[in-house]
Parts: sequence; structure tokens; C-alpha cells
Amino acid sequence: MFKLPWKQSRPAPGARGEADAALSRETLEMLDEHFPIGRKVRYYPEYQRDIVFDTIIIAYRVNDHAIYARESILRDPDGTPCAFAVGERKNRLPLEKVKRLQLMVPDTTDMERTLDYVRRANLGRNGQFVRGNTITLIADTCRSGVPTVETQVDSRARMKDGPYLDNPMILLRPDLDTLAIADQRQKARLQSQAPVNLYHGEDGPAVRCILGDFSDVSLRLQAAPGQALPPMKANDKVVVVLNLGSVARTYRIKGTVFRSGAESCVVKLKQLYRDGEFANIKLMDVLEIKTGLLNPPA
Repeated sequence: MFKLPWKQSRPAPGARGEADAALSRETLEMLDEHFPIGRKVRYYPEYQRDIVFDTIIIAYRVNDHAIYARESILRDPDGTPCAFAVGERKNRLPLEKVKRLQLMVPDTTDMERTLDYVRRANLGRNGQFVRGNTITLIADTCRSGVPTVETQVDSRARMKDGPYLDNPMILLRPDLDTLAIADQRQKARLQSQAPVNLYHGEDGPAVRCILGDFSDVSLRLQAAPGQALPPMKANDKVVVVLNLGSVARTYRIKGTVFRSGAESCVVKLKQLYRDGEFANIKLMDVLEIKTGLLNPPA
């Protein structure tokens, strides 16, 4: 009933072969910067962008050798990654000898219990970590955008030794060609001059702002004349109230700060208040707000 069309066309497990795309120094440097060992990241499974879980990069697995510490990534005099130290003797493995690179993350299958019926059904009977499924990792926002990389589930593993003895893990094969930094603002942005109120946190006072633009994933606010934005940092929770002329056209949007300055800020859309509670914002909500902005009251 809920089977997704792309599941029928995914290549069979192992179709990519044992050897990954060439692991260049630049690619490893980018991977180590944004998805390093020990870093907490977010992810969504099987292209389900409305299902986002937290996880952590436990280790890199290189040619079946687990690397639990970043110090095992060897660097040249310029500081660029050039090899791995693997095994008990820390033997040097040059990048050109790497045939398989995997990321080890905890088995977070239990998190599926927090989903509603429809979203659990979208993941399929066997859940998110079926071999061959796609897991998209999302790192913390950096100055130029949001780092992401698509990975493929290789296998499950219960650790038989090492610092994570008996812990269940998932081995993910990163598609290095998808390692990129996406600019969240590169969506269809609707310019606007609509007045809005910004509330920082749960009990913050209202700050009058001007809506600069509105997109599928974020909105930009400019402080109204005579107003100053409160001090805010990335990931702070805010509420934006947009009144388009009537109670029925008033929208309470809950979001998180993407970036903020003294006079302007960008807020990532998270939830919309409807039917007495906040719920995840949907495409139809975004389209309704855009239509309202394009058709102000007479």
C-alpha cells in the first residue's frame, strides 16, 4: 500500500562492486571535516525528508579495519590526509590502496517506534536498515551551507571486540560523489515586505520584523525600523507569526535559527500551528503561505 516507486529500481546490493570511487585527499579531508569520527549528525532514511533521526559516526572502516580515533588518519606536512594507520601495529595504508570505505553508526532501529503508522509503513516492513537502503547523512550547518552525503546500508554488525564490544552497529558505504555542501537558500524564494512578529524562545517578547523572503525550507527576516533583533545563535528555537489580513490567514511558524546578525536572520521552517497544536510543516502549508503572500487582502 505504501510501497515507494524508487524501491523497485534500486540496484541490487553489491551492484556497486567492492571498490569505491577513488578516495582522493580532498574528498577525505572534506569527509573528515564534516563527518568526522565521533561527530553527532542527523540523517533521514530512504529519501524520507520528514523522518529525521540523530546518530553518531562511531568509526571509519577501511578495507575491513575499524578506525575509532581521528589520529589514525595520517596527514602530510601540509595537514592534508594521505593515509590511514590500521591494525594493532598501526600499519600505514595509503589512500590509493583503499578498496572499501565504510562509516560505522549505531543501530538506531528502536527510533522507528517514535514514528506514526504512515511513516513507519513508508520505511517498509523491515525498517530503515535493509541492505541497499539509502541513508542520507546531514552534518551541522557550516558557513557555506549544509554538508550532506548519501550512503548505502552494507550490513549490520554486532561488535565482537574493541571499545564497543557487543554493541549493534550499522555499516554504511558513502557515495563520495554525493558529498556536497548544499545552500539551503537555493530554493524558490518569494520576495516579500509583509510585517511579522518574531518570538525568541518560548517566552521571548515580540520583535517587529519585515519578512524579506520565504522559501520551501526557510524565511529571512529584517528588523523593522526602530527594532533590534535579540541576540540569537544557530539552532535557537523561534516562533514567527505572519498575519495576512485575517485570523484564517494568520500563520504561527516554529523554526530554528540558521544564521543571525544584528539586523537580519534566516530561520529554518520546522512546524506550523494548526488545529490547536504545532505539527511538521508540509508542502501544502508552504504553498498556502506563498499564495497568501502573492495575494494580499484588498
